[in-house]
Amino acid sequence: MENPKAAIANIRQTDNYAPMNDKVSKQKKIIESSANVLKTHLQKTFAMHMEQVEQLLYDTSDSKNTDAIHLDIKALQMKKTFAMYREQVEQQHFNTSDSKITDAIHLDIKALQKASKYLSSLYIDSIAKNILSFSADSSIRAENTFFSSKEDKDWASLQLLETDEVENQLLIDGYVSASESHLTELLYALKCRIEFISKVKDIPNSKNPFGPSVLMKMYFELIKGESFSKMAHKILYESFNQTVLLSIGDALEEINELFIEAEILLKLPKPKFKQSTSVVKKDVKTSVEERKVFTPSEQAKSGKAMTPQVDQVSNVLATKIEPVLYSSLVEMAQVYRVHGGKKASDGLAISGEQLATADLISTLDEIQKQGAIDGVELEDSVRSQIGSKIQVDGQRRPYSEQDDILIDVVAMFFDVILQDRHLPDVVRAMIGQLQIPILKVAMMDKEFFAKKSHPARRFLNALSHAGLGVSEKNKQIQSATFEKMEELVARVLMEFESDIEIFAELVEEFEIFLDQQQQQINLIEERSRKMTQGAEQLELTKRQAAYEIALRLSGKSIPEFVHLFLDNAWKDVLVLALLRREKEPEETRQTIAVIERLVKSVILPENESAKHAIKEDLARLLKDIKVGLENISYDFHEALPFFKELESWHRQILSVNITAVDDIPVAERVALVDFDEDFCEASLEEELLQELEVELKQMPKDKFSKQANNIQVGDWLEYKDESGAALRAKLSWKSPVTMSCLFVNDRGAKAMDITIAELAEQLRQKSMRLVGQEKTPLVERVLLGMKKMMSPNEPELNPA
Repeated sequence: MENPKAAIANIRQTDNYAPMNDKVSKQKKIIESSANVLKTHLQKTFAMHMEQVEQLLYDTSDSKNTDAIHLDIKALQMKKTFAMYREQVEQQHFNTSDSKITDAIHLDIKALQKASKYLSSLYIDSIAKNILSFSADSSIRAENTFFSSKEDKDWASLQLLETDEVENQLLIDGYVSASESHLTELLYALKCRIEFISKVKDIPNSKNPFGPSVLMKMYFELIKGESFSKMAHKILYESFNQTVLLSIGDALEEINELFIEAEILLKLPKPKFKQSTSVVKKDVKTSVEERKVFTPSEQAKSGKAMTPQVDQVSNVLATKIEPVLYSSLVEMAQVYRVHGGKKASDGLAISGEQLATADLISTLDEIQKQGAIDGVELEDSVRSQIGSKIQVDGQRRPYSEQDDILIDVVAMFFDVILQDRHLPDVVRAMIGQLQIPILKVAMMDKEFFAKKSHPARRFLNALSHAGLGVSEKNKQIQSATFEKMEELVARVLMEFESDIEIFAELVEEFEIFLDQQQQQINLIEERSRKMTQGAEQLELTKRQAAYEIALRLSGKSIPEFVHLFLDNAWKDVLVLALLRREKEPEETRQTIAVIERLVKSVILPENESAKHAIKEDLARLLKDIKVGLENISYDFHEALPFFKELESWHRQILSVNITAVDDIPVAERVALVDFDEDFCEASLEEELLQELEVELKQMPKDKFSKQANNIQVGDWLEYKDESGAALRAKLSWKSPVTMSCLFVNDRGAKAMDITIAELAEQLRQKSMRLVGQEKTPLVERVLLGMKKMMSPNEPELNPA
């Protein structure tokens, strides 16, 4: 049997590493050596990680987590449900929070000390096993390993109560993303070489055995089964990121050198999706040959001939635009030249031979790349930018008729985009950076204006749709979607030359990203919606409880202290019962029955039989009242005055000789409250409908009221915060009962609650603006707007 130690010997030592005739054995040895390098790194950093976590837990225990306690108390103070016993609960929380938190941390420390005995070996063995599975002769295939075969969890299937796990997932996704961004080129090199050895095609980043995603998510799967608190889990993940992930670079560099020294894939293939705008580093041994494309003016000065790349572009330009479509483009260009102002002219004299389209595209390449490097938006029009590059002594060569038309049509196209009221300013500005790449697309591919499924059109539409909820403030707080959009636009500016398929690849990547983001957004939005619906349900339940009490008092005359007790204390007992009525219907019935029995007990009995019935029920009634108050943790000391007054009242009315007395002697000393018979003529539902109708009738009959009434779930609204920054929010829910509206931001979190009437007034005051939904894709919307501008009635460049 082969000695296992020999299999992981350092292959860079010449005395241990000799050329092998068996290619598979050689590759297997490299895989084992790479696993050994990573194991050594993990053994060292994992031990540091465990020590750091234990120290952090001890430090937290010493400080008693004062900040967390204050946050808990502040949250509790914000809750208005059952206000009568809030102070009691707060005091209990103050008294017990220190000891409970300290006890919880001590349990975390004990759990950590126990788990540290086996976590390191279990984790490192799993990582090594996963790497070894990528050997060409491995009996455990890469797709069947501990992590590689594990499907990503379907977060959309999670219930609302699992928000802690979603928060942890978001946390580790952030750590992984940051680490992958830092190690982009190195991870790509290792991915290509592991694919070459294992014969597995297109291994995603999430399953690269050396990547941060696998390292972190294996740890996540391992840790979530342990009995740590929520706070401890976050400490564990953050420490793992600091001690293990952020220091992984040196180990990966060493592993990559092992592959290079073994001559495994010395020339890396060009990535389909470049992960950054920089060229792959020399230390990963890429040999991409760069070919410079000279502009026409540079060719004239240097005498250099056109490069093969320009020849390739020339081949793309062989086809012509369909006559019907071309005539429409000509009309659009003519309208733009009349109304486009300075943008429609470069101010140069025209002479000489016609400038070839391939030469023009080369000039556009230069402008595009320079703009991407400078990172600034040029204020000059595209015509002026081209002219400044190709002019000689204030003169330039003429463009072909088709090129001349396309320059103006694309300029008109982007002018309409920059006036589209659907898009936020920051998104319009971002899309505006793509004018030169889209002009190149229109010149190279005549189907851009004719085919709805064109990759470049799909890319613009995707940016527009995703950016509908972005605002200046969203941008400042680092919206993940906005950052991804910026990355994709930057990659177009840096990478797009003549291969239009880059747009299809970027759209596919963006759609995958948006799907992942949307799953998390949906969960957060659902939680926001549930909270708002719950708050409304609580308010409606309070009204129902008040209605049920009023119904039992209709036509009665009772002591004032009884009315105050029912309104201030027992109503909350009834609210709690009504909220639980689906599970405990009998509790609601009994709580309402107490009201009826209490009211009956304080009214002068009509005869001796009625008096006897009250006396028989009195002990049970008092007990039921006390049980109900205990259910809401009502302070018994606050209830004592009521019970004393009730006892005194009962002594008076139950000791009266019914046949000899026409009135109650104590009535002069106790205020009575009379309730009319028609106090509750309408049902609660009728009452709510009447209130809603009154509110709607009071709204002015104008377009703003109509907009507010017709707003649909999914519509976006633009408004400003206290500092004047523009924000956007989407209608997530509209109550069918109160017409209250919940708006959420682009991350699904609650932005505001507002009624239809309030919304109409805000629209009327111009402090809010209804954006609506993007029912028509951007490019189709813009082209329609361009066609409208060709009408004599609409000569100006108005937004579509």
